[in-house]
Amino acid sequence: MNMSTMEQAREARDIAASQLDEIPGVQVVGVGLTKRDGGYAVKVNLEHAAPAGAIRPDMTVCGVPVVVEVVGEIVSG
Repeated sequence: MNMSTMEQAREARDIAASQLDEIPGVQVVGVGLTKRDGGYAVKVNLEHAAPAGAIRPDMTVCGVPVVVEVVGEIVSG
C-alpha cells in the first residue's frame, strides 16, 4: 500500500521530471500528481514510448511511486 502524502509527492515531482528528462530518447510533456494504491504518486506524461529498459516499471523518487504514461504530443488549441 502506498502511504505517500500529497506534500511528499509534490516534492518528488520536480526530481522525477528532471531524472526522466536526462534519459536520452525520453520526452517529458507533463508532470503532475495522481492517486495510487491509497496514497499519492507522481504522474509523468511522455510524448512517445521510452527506449526499452530506460524507465523501471517500479520507479520511485524519495519513496513516492512514479506512474509513466505515453500521451503523445501536446499541442495548444
